Amino acid sequence: MRYSTLTALATALLAMVVFDGCKSSMPPTDFVNPEFDFGFVERIAVMPFENDTNDRMAASRVTRLTLTELLASGAFDVVEPGEVEAAVNQIEDLSLRQAGRPSKAHIAALGQSLQAQALILGSVTQSGIIRSGQVNIPVVTIDMRMVETETGVVVWAATHSEKGSNVSSKILGTGGVPLAQTTRLCVQGTLATLID
Repeated sequence: MRYSTLTALATALLAMVVFDGCKSSMPPTDFVNPEFDFGFVERIAVMPFENDTNDRMAASRVTRLTLTELLASGAFDVVEPGEVEAAVNQIEDLSLRQAGRPSKAHIAALGQSLQAQALILGSVTQSGIIRSGQVNIPVVTIDMRMVETETGVVVWAATHSEKGSNVSSKILGTGGVPLAQTTRLCVQGTLATLID
C-alpha cells in the first residue's frame, strides 16, 4: 500500500512538471496598424526606456536587450545607442530627456537626424521578485511601441509579462529563472509580435 501511494505521488509530481514545461505563458497584447507598410521601415532607433519600477537598472537592462534582440533578428538596421544619445542631446528641450516621451516635433527631428523611419519607445512597468511560499519568483512587464518618424503615429504596440518560475521550482523549493533571463524572455515575447 505504501509503495502504491509513493508511486501515485511520484506520478502526480512528474505530470505537474511535464505539464508546466509544456504550458505557454499568457500571450502578449499587441496592436498593429493595418494601414502601415512595415516594408518602409529600414532603420530604427531604440530610445531609452522609462522605468516605472523600484529596480534602478530595469530600464537600461530592457533598452540593451531590446537593441540586441532587434540586431539579432536582422529585420532592421538599428541605430547605435551613442548616435541616439547625441541626437537627443542636440535637442535643447528637456522634456525629451525626461522619461523618453518625445513630442511629434521631437520624433520628426530625431528621425531626420538619425535617418530612421521609426523609433522604438517603451517602459518597464514591473521588474522585481515576488515571494510564493519558499520560492522567489522574478516578474517582468514591458510596454513597447514603434512610432513612425514622419507622422509621429504609433504603428505597433505590445505589452507582455513574464514570470520566471515553474512547478518544479515550487515543489522542490529551488530558485526560479533569474531576473535577467526573465527580462530577456519578456523582451523576446514582446518583440515576437513585431518580428515574424
